[in-house]
Amino acid sequence: MALLTGRPEIILAGAPLLLWAMVAIARRQLRGEAQAPVNPTLHVNRRSIEEGGTAAVTVRTSPGVLTTATLPMPPHADVAPRHGSVAGDGAVGMRISAQRWGRVRVGPMHVLVADALGAYRAQRTLPLAEVQVVPASTVLDAPVEVPTPIGVSGVHLSRRRGDGTALSEVRAFRPGDRLHRINWRVTSRTRELHTNATFTEQDTEVLIVTDTTADIAPAPWPDGDAPTSLDMTIRATSAIARHYLTAGDRVSLFDIGHLIGPVPAGSGPRQLRVLTTALSRATRDEGVMRPVRRLRTVRQGTLTVVCTPLLNRDTIDQIGVLVAHGADVIVVDTLPPSIGDVAPLRGKALRVDGRVSDRFWPEAWALRRLLRGRTVRELREAGIPVTAWEGPSSLAPVLLSLSAARTAPRRRRS
Repeated sequence: MALLTGRPEIILAGAPLLLWAMVAIARRQLRGEAQAPVNPTLHVNRRSIEEGGTAAVTVRTSPGVLTTATLPMPPHADVAPRHGSVAGDGAVGMRISAQRWGRVRVGPMHVLVADALGAYRAQRTLPLAEVQVVPASTVLDAPVEVPTPIGVSGVHLSRRRGDGTALSEVRAFRPGDRLHRINWRVTSRTRELHTNATFTEQDTEVLIVTDTTADIAPAPWPDGDAPTSLDMTIRATSAIARHYLTAGDRVSLFDIGHLIGPVPAGSGPRQLRVLTTALSRATRDEGVMRPVRRLRTVRQGTLTVVCTPLLNRDTIDQIGVLVAHGADVIVVDTLPPSIGDVAPLRGKALRVDGRVSDRFWPEAWALRRLLRGRTVRELREAGIPVTAWEGPSSLAPVLLSLSAARTAPRRRRS
């Protein structure tokens, strides 16, 4: 412009721009970024969290580089900042809070980097990163007694006498009795050797059978984020496994619907990690019916907890097979309570998403729940307790009744 117009003072107007460009290039040369562009990296501090837990996501570039990251909102999770966009000097951080079990996909994340003077910028799209969300560590409010202990050593009181800590009776000393069990108070009073007889203490084997043949979604009218039948099944399985593994028992898992891989029997904290990891890897296939996997055999006296919505006839037949093999079966009903609820049918017309529903799903589910009530009644008449999953205290009445039935007098068969 100065050469065309013959006015040299115009050069002074472009001098700040030239100086700004020279400083920006010099800064890049000093940091060696002219040949090596900035490559952002994604880092997640925790690859496995519980329901309601939080994982920190950090994007790092280089010191002094303005970094902006944008993260789409994953389902069943919250991102802070809310819109998933934040800027920082060389690094940006975000927090992801998971609301449901499963796998949370972090990304794809769009990253924009620029120098402090804004002389250049680059855009990158980082690949996906997954965070496993295990079911919440719910503490089951229930006793640890089981109807039939079948192990060798543990916390469950056995009916037969042997080495243990629970006193059975004080009897006369017999050849072969241990000397440290002699009751010296009774011996000094009766002038004859007496010893303490005790009950043995055993562990047991707990088999959890999950029914994932279908995921029954809750009705659309309840407020809040109501759980599905699969959510209730996963959370009940995790609570039951944690309850008995803490007591020192062996716990195994068998899935009828092929959604969760079978977990062999084990005990201790490692078995709990294996179970929760297997549960968190389950995927949600809405509306997909899966074939039934049949359990061929089970050890007699095994405490078997079946978590099912009681809608599949093959699953109900499998419960009968378990009882026929001699297992102590407890059925946990995982059908959402809003399914089949007739309360919305009373009064005004049912509205779904602000519109009057022209379908008869509530009536159909109400009839289906009535038919299912007959199945529940037949199971209870056959001696199989059925309890609805309503939280940590759901199994307490059933386990207490089984413990009472274990010590109740029995009729002798002639």
